[in-house]
Amino acid sequence: MPTRRTLTVIALVAVSVLVLLYTSRRIGSWSALDDPYTYRDPHDPHKSHHAGQGSPDPSHPDHVPPPPPPPPVDPVCEGFPDTSKVLLVMKTGASEAFARVPTQLMTMMKCLPDFLIFSDMDQNLAGQEIHDSLSTVVPEAQDGNGDFDLYRRQKSCLVDQASCNKRGDPSSEGWKLDKYKNVHIAERAYAMRPDYDWYLFVDADTYVLWPNLMEWLKRLNAKKKLYLGSVTMIHGFRFGHGGSGYLVSKGAMKDFVGKHPGVANEFDVRASKECCGDYIFALALKNKTQVAVQQMWPTINGEKPDTLPFGPWHWCHPIVTMHHMNSEEINTFWQFERKRQLAQREAGSSQPLLIKDIFEEFLAPNLNETREDWDNFSNNRYYLDTDGETQPEQWFLDHMKKKEDYNEFEKKAHLSFEDCGAACKSVPFDECFTWRYKDKMCSFSNSFLMGKPVKRESDESKRTMSGWDVEKIHTWIQNQSTCNKIHWPKVDS
Repeated sequence: MPTRRTLTVIALVAVSVLVLLYTSRRIGSWSALDDPYTYRDPHDPHKSHHAGQGSPDPSHPDHVPPPPPPPPVDPVCEGFPDTSKVLLVMKTGASEAFARVPTQLMTMMKCLPDFLIFSDMDQNLAGQEIHDSLSTVVPEAQDGNGDFDLYRRQKSCLVDQASCNKRGDPSSEGWKLDKYKNVHIAERAYAMRPDYDWYLFVDADTYVLWPNLMEWLKRLNAKKKLYLGSVTMIHGFRFGHGGSGYLVSKGAMKDFVGKHPGVANEFDVRASKECCGDYIFALALKNKTQVAVQQMWPTINGEKPDTLPFGPWHWCHPIVTMHHMNSEEINTFWQFERKRQLAQREAGSSQPLLIKDIFEEFLAPNLNETREDWDNFSNNRYYLDTDGETQPEQWFLDHMKKKEDYNEFEKKAHLSFEDCGAACKSVPFDECFTWRYKDKMCSFSNSFLMGKPVKRESDESKRTMSGWDVEKIHTWIQNQSTCNKIHWPKVDS
């Protein structure tokens, strides 16, 4: 018969064995769970497959594929329109890309499902590819051509571009290089993304109001051959200003770069003799398709809130692009636009953002009677002393009223800033809303805008002084309609 001591030993051994078995199972379970290369069947947590030992059989009746990860939801893009039929094609330069593009990516481009950015050098900006638009320019256009000095320097730069650009003048050099890009960009964009209805070409300092653009495009047919922009002219030839942006339909792109592969190279040498890439684009498009630009100003616009003229010719008009927007201005306008869109959504409204809305947000709260050392760009009509020793430039003379038509205030307009303002207030609004005085010269404008500050001159007579006829502006605005009729631009199909 076992002794009491023997029974105690047997009991301790049995307990130790049980503890050991339990611990080994727990360690195995933890090891499998901690192993990032181990897959566990969701229906049987004891079944696992380690990488290299085979994966779960999808045909097994118990196999349930893991659900796809939910798409990222950015609250900033809530209510943003469907832009899936429009491709934004942005043009920049390697010397400016890191200064301009990031703010675009963080604001209006943040909610776009797709876009392309082209430059004069292949770059990668925080994972965003920027494509070299000049990689296929023919050697005949490059060899011995100083326009490509910046292009060659960028490619040989061993450090950051800002350091290498201290050897040259990237601003003027970039302008010379820019004119070779536009047709190549159109050709590359269509080759990379041939299935879009619309191609919107803009610069890196262009702001796009996407809700307005998408509302406008509902009225247009992308199958038609359309080239829409803010028209400017060189040598009597009309073209869409690149900074304002220009819109090209699928019908036009297909007939242009789709049916004429290599068309950009046909104009490489021609570009070296001209000033601008947007001009070359229009020449090439007209040459190959007979499609000419149509005037879409002020909806496609080259100004921004501070320089956008308000008044009788542009009040109830929607706007889809603005130009010369720096990073701070882009961010400010983006916040204004999104706040307005969300407010409209809550109210069940969807009215396009009009030029008058920009006035109410940006100029109306800051509308002063006068500002010193400020330029409000009043330049429609000039008053100056034509009897002095120095003869004024012809441009000023061409923008003067006949002296026999002056009233008593206009006769003294050139004498002082105060006299200039009195003359402005003495004429109807279609002749003067604002005035400016500088260097004994008075000038009027029949629209009104904010303008910008200028450096104070030490010579008091040369200081730039600006004024706004606030009473006349408010009276004119009160007499306007509530913009129930939206003035969309007319497009000839």
